[in-house]
This record gives sequence, structure tokens and C-alpha cells, in this order.
Amino acid sequence: MSLRFPLLLVVDDDRILCRTLTDNLRADCYEVAVAHSAREALSVLETRLPSLAVVDLMLPDMHGFELCRKMKKSLDLPIIMLTAVDIEDSRVNGLELYAEDYVVKPFSYRELSARIGRVLKRTAGLLPEAAAMRLGPDLALDLAKRIAVVNGREVRLSPVESRLLSSLARRCNQVVSRTVLMDEVWPDGDGDEGRLWVSIKRLRTKLGDDTARPRYIVTERWQIPFDIHRKR
Repeated sequence: MSLRFPLLLVVDDDRILCRTLTDNLRADCYEVAVAHSAREALSVLETRLPSLAVVDLMLPDMHGFELCRKMKKSLDLPIIMLTAVDIEDSRVNGLELYAEDYVVKPFSYRELSARIGRVLKRTAGLLPEAAAMRLGPDLALDLAKRIAVVNGREVRLSPVESRLLSSLARRCNQVVSRTVLMDEVWPDGDGDEGRLWVSIKRLRTKLGDDTARPRYIVTERWQIPFDIHRKR
């Protein structure tokens, strides 16, 4: 089941601009989450998984570049930067380091809408294929909300745990190498084996998975040492 209404995160301290932009985006069948500061934006990412973020560079509590760096560290999120300063070096740095596109204020909604559509189309492979995944009779994953449902009990997942479970679920009954998991869970290269095993342990605990008799995440020690797959 594909996401019908992509969720866009708009980060800008200009409340009038945000209100106008939200109205236009919703009219174009997007779901919109709004943050007026970097702190609010990072808070949104704790509970929701946007398809794209539109980020103003001049925020009251943090430079937009730093916010984009933090966002990219948590998940592989396509970003369009907004700025009132049309400086070539700033545009180049933003595009090389963090963003898929760059829009200079003032801008027309039609221009931004076209850029959003183009970025979503170009980055479709980075976005979740489904809003919900049924992994068995007693386990489901809602990627949009970062929630696992275990025996009818909702379990909130961190961005890392959500990506980890999604990566394993897409390869049911297959051995998944540590390298593949680290590449998908930490696409910015910040992952290592220590962080991977800590994340697996936390995920197992949240799912109620008994390491002695696991139902969901199995460690294959003899075929490929310490690799992971999901067991039926």
C-alpha cells in the first residue's frame, strides 16, 4: 500500500509564510507538518517520517545548515533549502552537503511546488515503499508513524530502530550482512558494529523477542558470522 498523501515538513520561523504554504500544499494533496524552529523540527522527526523537508536557513535557534546536518544524521531525508540570500557559495555548499534543491526567497508557490514534485520523483527510491508492513500474524510496522504493533500493542521506534526493522523486514528469511544494515540504517556513514549491536538489542527488547528462542531477529553464527535475518 503506497503512501497516498506524502508528508512534507516545513521549517520556517515566518508564520505567515508557513500558513500560506501549508494551505497551498494541502490543496495539492500533501500532508504538512510545520516547525518554526530547529528544535521543533527535530521533535517532529521523533514521531513522524516525512517524505521531504523544506528548510529555511535563517532559523532563530540554529543555522539551517546545522539543522540539515542533524536531520540527515537521523534519516535519509530529501531536503529543499529556502533562503533570502542568493550567494553562490552558500547554494553550492548546501547542495553538495545536504540538499537536493535550493530556492531563493521571494519565490512563487508554483516554482516551489514544481521543485518538490521533481525531488520526490527523483528520490522515490529513498522513500518507504509502504506506509505499513505486515511481518506476521502478530507483528506489523507502520513506517509513517514509526510504530511497531506487537500482539496488538503499539511500540514506538526511534528513527534508527525503524530503519533497522524495515531493512530486515524487506529481506524476510534471508541473511543480511552487517555492512548492508549499517549502510541502510546510517546512510551518512556514522554507523559502526558497536552501534548496530546496541540498536539490535534495543529493538529486540522493544519487540519482546527472546534471544534464547527468537521469533523475529535471529543471529546466524555459522553461515555468515553475526549476520541477521528475520525468522518466520
